[in-house]
Amino acid sequence: MFVDEARITIKAGDGGDGVISFRKERAQRYGGPDGGSGGRGGDVYLRAVRSMNTLIRFNKKNVFVAADGEDGAPQNRTGKSGEDLRVEVPIGTVVYDADRNVRLADLDQEEKELLIAKGGEGGRGNKRFTDSSRQAPRLRELGAAGERKELKLELELLADVGIIGFPNVGKSSLISKISAQKPKIANYHFTTMDPHPGVVRINDWKDFVAVDIPGLIEGAHDGKGLGNQFLKHLGRTQLLLHLVDISGSEGRDPLEDWRTLRRELVQFDPSLASMGEIVVGNKRDLIDKEQVLRQKERFREETGKKLHPISVATGKGVERLVQSTYDKLEKIWEKEEKEEKEEKEEKERQVYRFSGERGFLVKKEGDRFVVEGKEIERLARNLDFSTTDAADYFYEKLEDEGIIERLENKGAGDGSLVEIGGKEFELAF
Repeated sequence: MFVDEARITIKAGDGGDGVISFRKERAQRYGGPDGGSGGRGGDVYLRAVRSMNTLIRFNKKNVFVAADGEDGAPQNRTGKSGEDLRVEVPIGTVVYDADRNVRLADLDQEEKELLIAKGGEGGRGNKRFTDSSRQAPRLRELGAAGERKELKLELELLADVGIIGFPNVGKSSLISKISAQKPKIANYHFTTMDPHPGVVRINDWKDFVAVDIPGLIEGAHDGKGLGNQFLKHLGRTQLLLHLVDISGSEGRDPLEDWRTLRRELVQFDPSLASMGEIVVGNKRDLIDKEQVLRQKERFREETGKKLHPISVATGKGVERLVQSTYDKLEKIWEKEEKEEKEEKEEKERQVYRFSGERGFLVKKEGDRFVVEGKEIERLARNLDFSTTDAADYFYEKLEDEGIIERLENKGAGDGSLVEIGGKEFELAF
């Protein structure tokens, strides 16, 4: 069974909590602080592997959760970090943020990995809050939550050549003739319900991957005949083999069939119009030589395309077609290699300078003030405000960073509401 779409939920591990602890020392009730910090939550990666070729496994299991970090412990012991989780997907999987319908990544190479959800940081224990003015802090942070993502996965087959054409023109027969792939073949429409990729070998050192695309008829770009379900796989191919039935055995005109499917391709994805194409006339064994020549002349005069007549049934012309296909692919690959080399050289000539921005932003929204800033928001979210010294420590940080002064300049006063990191505080001067 071929399954090319799935939705999954990913949850990275939560960070462990920091702890408040003091050493037990003789002759005094408490020694110095020794509360350890929590461990970091495990990250979640998506990893492309060759051993999978469908997304069917995600029909049964679609929630994946990485391990949480352990809490800190006395004697300044840091909690163990949660183990990272790697979710395996087929090569060719395109990853989308399901909530925003935004494309995130294309896992188009074996062993390619995507860090999709980061584990939460471990909370700091009270040992980490010690400084010259705070020798025995009763402070700690809770572990941060790991990221959660709702993802849509789409599998787009990786193939060099896409074999297209109306039903019953011989697509499946051709793929079975030139590769080891053996799809179901019968003399009725829509025999093939799944794309079938196959490796076509020229010799021990040269080969290419071809895939036959089922379900293409007029209206395919709107979903008629399952067309839009499979047309997307053509986006990864580099060359099209467009099969037509030059014998007219189905009662259709091969030239009109070609025109119809070209329109469908362009309506589905305009970029397919510029893709390389070889027009193949199958079933030449069912007509005489003069009719074959007449069809070749029609295509040349009316489309400017060269028609390659073959017979999959007898094998005539197939070997020459395979070689022509590989020769055309080689030219495409050479051009791509040259462009990649030029792009790499251009990047190496450029000098990039990045400047990071540390700080905060204070703005007034209605009757409250909102403070934005990575570090202060993190502290507001993670500090355990139920502990004895938390409120004083947080206020000191606001003063040290200049946030209190900025709030006053914006009009904040005693009793004003301030939102930081999703939490609401009341100013008290």
